[in-house]
Amino acid sequence: MAFSVGEGGAQTSKIKLADGAANGTREQRTTASQVHVIHVAGSRQHPLQEVRILGLTIDANIYRQDDYYNPRAIVAEYAQRMRVQDVKIIRPFVGLDFGAGSSHCEARDCVIEDWTEDAFDASGDADKGSGAITSHIRFVNCHARNAPNSTGNAWEIEDGVRHVRVVDCSVSRVPRGNAFGIRNHWTAGPIDVSRDIELRRVKITEVGGKYGIYSHSAPRDQFPQNRLVGVRLVDVSCSAPVLFYGPLERVDVVGGQFGALHLGWDYGAKNRAQPGGPQPLTGTQVRIRNTRATHINLNAQAGRFTLQNVLVTAQGERGPEHAVRIVGGADRVRIVNCTVSGARGAGIALSQRAAPQIVNSIVWGNRISFQVTDAGGTLSHCCVQGGVPAEMVDRRENFNTDPLFSPGPHGVYYLASTAAGQAKSSPCIDAGSELAAFTGLDEWATQSDGVNDTGRVDIGFHERISDRINP
Repeated sequence: MAFSVGEGGAQTSKIKLADGAANGTREQRTTASQVHVIHVAGSRQHPLQEVRILGLTIDANIYRQDDYYNPRAIVAEYAQRMRVQDVKIIRPFVGLDFGAGSSHCEARDCVIEDWTEDAFDASGDADKGSGAITSHIRFVNCHARNAPNSTGNAWEIEDGVRHVRVVDCSVSRVPRGNAFGIRNHWTAGPIDVSRDIELRRVKITEVGGKYGIYSHSAPRDQFPQNRLVGVRLVDVSCSAPVLFYGPLERVDVVGGQFGALHLGWDYGAKNRAQPGGPQPLTGTQVRIRNTRATHINLNAQAGRFTLQNVLVTAQGERGPEHAVRIVGGADRVRIVNCTVSGARGAGIALSQRAAPQIVNSIVWGNRISFQVTDAGGTLSHCCVQGGVPAEMVDRRENFNTDPLFSPGPHGVYYLASTAAGQAKSSPCIDAGSELAAFTGLDEWATQSDGVNDTGRVDIGFHERISDRINP
């Protein structure tokens, strides 16, 4: 069955939920009691197919409803190949939800404003025992903005979802809520598995809730059939804190720019800015590469962590005490071709038997380079202000010489080079442990003229070459 709603184009048709239409539904608290503006509902045996909602403006009128139970502007259940395009939704409780049993659905060029709970959702129904999996969902060029009353999430991705993509989307001006919640509800019994979720070129600004993005999986010992695995952030920009705790099995952060990255800590109290206690990323492989952040707070008591080509600048007195904090982990953490600078305390703080392997990296321009408490680790081919601390092992070819940072097209952490017009060349050029081609950084640059790294790899963070084109 196929049908369309709307006339196409840029919000040419309008629909509004009547005042009081959802009144009095809270007490029943059932799916049947919910009042939605548009409800696309197939069944497991007979899913609706080829539904189109095009060029529509929906006023969900949530402020003129009382005592309501979870109304949505648009909700799809058991829909296949559904497309929502050029739709604007204002004043919903929840805006657009690709829900239980839906697959191969896409929202494109949509805007949601002034929601009170969530703007966009991709949600299964696995937590309720139905086994309804929602899969292959795409949000492209969709924007959630201007929600002064929301304390929820602009996007929720949860409870039995697979292969979800959020591409070229944004969240802005949400003073009390979060941008993305990627998690399942912690429900024992039903099999509830979510996996393969990617945010690509997503921009998050002016989000005042506790986190810009948070993602976690239920504790396996308490909820053995409930898990979320495989989250990727690709070229995401988010100044609000980001939180991952596990186990998640795979976390990839590639490119992008972030404020604080908290890895392996609980959500914590909603009314406190800092994350909660340890919640290790057990059995999780975390890779962060070609990325900028102001702070990395890593609980490495479980999991494996690689930071490769990461620039951590702690913003001096305005920023966190330490640029990188690692708790526990023995040899679970590897830091390669990173630059750590700007901390009002330690560039890298290590405690509780943390022992990272640090290679080809610069730790310079912090109040102190390292704070080591019941911890250790190794350094090789690194530029460390003040030299290698006594508690750590000096593998070889480390040095304590000014790296000569120099401004360039993307910031102030390029390396000075006579070839690029500076008076003197940085000692970090061609000082690494292997060829640049072996690391993949021969397609990146440390010099302000944007010439790619050749020969032995330069020490420290490499900048994107300006004419690079991302797929």
